[in-house]
Amino acid sequence: LPGRPGNRKLWIPKSVGDYFARMRGAQHYRGTMKSPPPMLIWSFYSGFTSFISIMVLGLISKYGTSIKDHHLPFAIAPAGATAVLIFAVPSSPLAQPRNVILGHMIAAIIGTFMHALFLNVTDSFQWMPAALSVGISIWLMGLTNCYHPPAGATAFIGGYNAPEIITVGWWYPLYPVLPVSLIMVCVGIILNNICRVYPTYWFTPVHLSKVQTSEPPLMSAPGPVIPTGQSSKPEETPHLSLGTQELQTAHGTSTQSATSLSSSTSSSSLSQNVEDVVNEDAGNEAEAGESWMRLRIHELEKELERLQAHHLQEITRLKTANSDLSP
Repeated sequence: LPGRPGNRKLWIPKSVGDYFARMRGAQHYRGTMKSPPPMLIWSFYSGFTSFISIMVLGLISKYGTSIKDHHLPFAIAPAGATAVLIFAVPSSPLAQPRNVILGHMIAAIIGTFMHALFLNVTDSFQWMPAALSVGISIWLMGLTNCYHPPAGATAFIGGYNAPEIITVGWWYPLYPVLPVSLIMVCVGIILNNICRVYPTYWFTPVHLSKVQTSEPPLMSAPGPVIPTGQSSKPEETPHLSLGTQELQTAHGTSTQSATSLSSSTSSSSLSQNVEDVVNEDAGNEAEAGESWMRLRIHELEKELERLQAHHLQEITRLKTANSDLSP
């Protein structure tokens, strides 16, 4: 993929202690973090770990004695959406344990309450409890700063008289929602920390720009770094339209002008940009930050090569035009 760092080693823990140190969260982890693997490996590992988590829920639902005897639901549908967040984007704020557990619990409580409130409502208003459950759950998740999108499905199940809520009634938040949420988080911690660092935090959100994350970039790499105070628009090259006298004058100064322009403008611009990159990333001891710095420097070198090629083309054009005018 374009813009992906060159270091593609997996984040295998160096020791058992390093593996357990990752479970404290990325904000407390002091180990050396490497650049993320290619998207093919990343997506495969995300799919494999998601398969393991849902398999655990399925085995519990299949062979759990109490679940089989009382025909209780266990592997609810929102668990699949939660698996996408925990195993595909583990550094997202939406995938942290606090958001997963509290988000599902808030949604389950609201869904159960709306189910009881509209229990005897006519069929023409069957949609009302589901709509209120989802809306109020999102509002409360926003107030508690624990947004978790799959929790919207948990609230919908409670408000729409789904078989899960009809079977367990008021126990719906404590069973199956709470056990499923805890199992998904536990499996995520066990499997993600083999090649990643999960969670980013446990209870207290932090500014994610200050946290070293293991997630690959969702967009292509940024272009050349632009110093502060300069415009982000690409520099336009003026069209040269010279007359005969101007061409003759430019013939004697073309080499000097092009060399001066190449050495002063481009080199000074490159030096200033590289200096800004170094200053920006100074103090960042993580290898991921160093990889991005090398990537930006590479982009600047490409820009310098482009400018030099353009200057050489201009010199050639001026010489050709001047030779055509010579008697």
